Amino acid sequence: MLTVKRKLLLLSRYFWLILLLFLAFVASFVLYVRAEKAIDHANDLRETSIQLANELRQSSDDLTRMVRSYVVTGNPLYQQHYREILAIRDGKAARPVDYQNIYWDLVLGDDHRPQTAVATPSLLQRMQDAGVTRAELALLARAKANSDALTSTEWAAMQLVADNPPLDSPQRLFAIRMLHDEAYHRAKASIMEPIARFNRLASQRTEQAIHDAERYAWQLRIVFITFGLLLLPLFWSLRRNLQGILGASVGELHASIARLGRGDFSQSIAPGPEQEDSVMGWLAQTRLKLSLMAQAQQAADVRNQRLSGLYNALSQCNQAIVRSRNERELFEQICQAAVEHGGMKMVWVGLLDETGQSIRPLCAWGQGTDYLIDLVLPTDPANPHSQGPTGQAVLSGQAQWLADFMHHPVTAPWHARAAQYGWGASAALPLHCKGRVVGALTLYSAEPNAFDADARKLIEEMVMDLDYALDSFQREQQRQQAEAALQQSEQRLRTIIETEPECIKVLDRDGRLLEINRAGMAMLQADSVEQVRRYGVLHFVMPDYHATFLHLHQQVMNGESGTLEFEITGLQGQRRWLESHAAPMRDEQGEISMLLAITRDITQRKQNEQHIRYLAHYDVLTGLPNRVKLEEDAEQMLAGLDEADDVLTLMFMDLDHFKDINDSLGHSVGDALLVQLAARLRQATPAAALLSRLGGDEFVLLLPGMAADAAGDLAETLLRDMARSYRVAPYDLNISASIGLALYPRDGQDLETLSRRADAAMYQAKKAGRSCYRFYTAALQAKTARHLQLVNALRVALEQQQFTIHYQPQISMSDGQLLGAEALLRWHHPELGHVSPGEFIPVAEDCGLILPLGEWVLRQAVRQARQWRDQGLQLGMAVNLSAVQFRQPDLPALVARILQEEDLPADCLELELTEGVAMYDPQQAVAMMNALHEKGVRMAIDDFGTGYSSLNLLKQFRVYKLKIDQTFVRDIVTDPEDRAIVAAIIDMAANLGLLTIAEGVETAEQYTLLREQGCQEMQGYLFSRPLPPADFFALASQTPTPLLTV
Repeated sequence: MLTVKRKLLLLSRYFWLILLLFLAFVASFVLYVRAEKAIDHANDLRETSIQLANELRQSSDDLTRMVRSYVVTGNPLYQQHYREILAIRDGKAARPVDYQNIYWDLVLGDDHRPQTAVATPSLLQRMQDAGVTRAELALLARAKANSDALTSTEWAAMQLVADNPPLDSPQRLFAIRMLHDEAYHRAKASIMEPIARFNRLASQRTEQAIHDAERYAWQLRIVFITFGLLLLPLFWSLRRNLQGILGASVGELHASIARLGRGDFSQSIAPGPEQEDSVMGWLAQTRLKLSLMAQAQQAADVRNQRLSGLYNALSQCNQAIVRSRNERELFEQICQAAVEHGGMKMVWVGLLDETGQSIRPLCAWGQGTDYLIDLVLPTDPANPHSQGPTGQAVLSGQAQWLADFMHHPVTAPWHARAAQYGWGASAALPLHCKGRVVGALTLYSAEPNAFDADARKLIEEMVMDLDYALDSFQREQQRQQAEAALQQSEQRLRTIIETEPECIKVLDRDGRLLEINRAGMAMLQADSVEQVRRYGVLHFVMPDYHATFLHLHQQVMNGESGTLEFEITGLQGQRRWLESHAAPMRDEQGEISMLLAITRDITQRKQNEQHIRYLAHYDVLTGLPNRVKLEEDAEQMLAGLDEADDVLTLMFMDLDHFKDINDSLGHSVGDALLVQLAARLRQATPAAALLSRLGGDEFVLLLPGMAADAAGDLAETLLRDMARSYRVAPYDLNISASIGLALYPRDGQDLETLSRRADAAMYQAKKAGRSCYRFYTAALQAKTARHLQLVNALRVALEQQQFTIHYQPQISMSDGQLLGAEALLRWHHPELGHVSPGEFIPVAEDCGLILPLGEWVLRQAVRQARQWRDQGLQLGMAVNLSAVQFRQPDLPALVARILQEEDLPADCLELELTEGVAMYDPQQAVAMMNALHEKGVRMAIDDFGTGYSSLNLLKQFRVYKLKIDQTFVRDIVTDPEDRAIVAAIIDMAANLGLLTIAEGVETAEQYTLLREQGCQEMQGYLFSRPLPPADFFALASQTPTPLLTV
């Protein structure tokens, strides 16, 4: 037996096969119809071809008739018709409708056309459009070409009779012969012969096309009939298969469906043994399922009725919660509602006793409540009576649902009582108060499985409401206890507020005072609260703070806290600064109705802050504005200036040698001097000027509206005033100052730029001899820029080791031997080129790079001396020390470490110190020379004669050589004074046991004179300029004999 799946598969196959055959049937029919149309089209083409050929022949005949008629009659109408026939054939004139008729014979003398004309292509174009072959078209084209050639003869004939000569005139007779002679007839035959051939070819072609189309149509007719015959058995098979799928007739199937539609499931549907897997079989199964669903719906209705009762019980529970005043009253109403409205057999509530060791019934309702009399359920897990639903609910804190109370093993002790009262199912749910289990609600239903998911949800919701009620009862009890405690707390708070040292006050929404403590009344210098209320709080606030005070009050009334500092005046006139912290207070409805403010007296803090601000902006010693105040005021002052019209002068003043006063007389004397000087400056400066002390002995004066000339005059006045004597007991002191001036906007548009350039101008004043003033100039700007450029370049040069050391030989005057070398630093910058040591050494001293640079030079020179010694040159190495290096306490240790690291004996190193450096701090110089001497290092005084050496100090210096400065050597030959100075230096050195060396010896005369005066050593261009290490070694290695002979 075929399954329904198989039947459906066969039905699907039948359907697709029938559909394909039907489509083939339709397609064959369409092709057949098209074949019949093709036959008609072939006939049309044949007729059209013959018609076009005849029209070509007719046009030739018409032309002949028209020209002959014209030649005989001379009527110009025939000539006009002749032209028109040519134009129509060539497509240049409209073709008359039904042109194949004998048109021109019907045109009367009035030239009226009995038929309309339409525009058409030329005759040959129409033949081509009709689908003729190329060979056929060639024949027609040849006939037309011959016809066109014949027109020349015809035109010639018409030209002979153009003047309309007599009928018997020679011209007319000749013209008539031209149109009737043998040549003319041969030309006509050449036209007709291709047309005849065309007719034969076109007839053959079209007849063959008609024959092919008819044969193709007959074949399609057979195919069409075949497909129709094949469809008949397929339709029969499809019907038989469909009836097998339905399993019954359509009428029977419709009747069964109608009964089911009406909800009549009583009459069974019995399909045959082979129809179970059919639509009728499925319909029978559907009837059975619908019948079962109807039964289930009836059960659901019963369940919904039970749930409706539980909903009513839940509603009664909510009402009981609202009405009940205590737990017992609540639980009694709950039990009654669960039985009367929820359909329960019996409900009871049990609570844990105070010990928590047992559960005792509090109230119950329904059948079987007598068993609860004197019932005590233990909560001991080991006791069998604790294993029941109620005990487990309390112990586990989870709901216990028993679908079949009578047959569950845990309820065995109560099966007899359950049978007596008809308990089919039970539920026990724990009751909570503040999250802690305090008892259980137990319910019994007569029907087993009564507590389904929906019933459980409703009962759990009821228990949640009971838990909330228990929490509410406890909260109410706690509230009552809290009220009692609050009364006690308020009393204590009142005591605290009255003894609080800060002001505590309460204002209403309108700012009226409600409460204030004693501390607040004391701040306001009031005797009572009524006195404060009478004046109002705003009365005490200084007018400048009224707006902010009211704004704070409004802010707090909008729900925000805030803080305000303000000043008040007490009733007795005392002014205070107060700081008030205000916050909103809400009434019982949660609305903001009052403001609580805690206020403290901050008068002392304000005074301290004011003093701190003063210290931050003013110099404590002189009372002048300090740097911070200067920057703030200068910013405002410069902001109000117009670069095009306004001027301003910044004057930078620095006291000369003020440090000497502090060091020698003490800072107290120096401070007293500064106070007097500041007072003089105040008196001498204009009212609009801004005078400031930057610190130490530096002062700045900003002069708005003052140009260069006036500023110069003021600078001279200030210099005179500052130069007057100062009485600082017990001393009479004198001091001067150096002043630098910068002009706005020429020298800068901001304070920093003006200060920097005025400072540069001040240093120029110090270099000019002090006690004077200088304006900042373009040259000074260039020098400053060069200085800054060198500072930046020096840092890079030191990192990239752009420095080199050249060595200048030192020669013995007596025998010309090479004794040593002086290390001279050289710097060739990649962009700046060669930079003189006289330029970059002072810059290095100013920017602090002289120490690392000097250490590098010392190490390189010592390393080079060690290398030469290893190569056989036993030479001394002279290295210059800067003033900064010489003042470093760790100089001896540094020199010793370098000598040790480079392994050079100390006596091979000679350190040169200028005379000025040595005399700057003689005692420190003596100590430093002694320390170096102890290390074994020799010392020499460089540029001797240019300083202010004391012979007494000179003999204390641990030096062994004096270097005569080249300024004396340069003119020693021509200048007797220089020669005398050099002679004196040599004699003094000899008397002190010191050697002398002359630098800058460039001529033989200088050499001879120095040797005659007793100078032991020399260096200069006469022998060699400073050389790189390799060149120096090459020079020293040329010969072991004396290097100089004069």
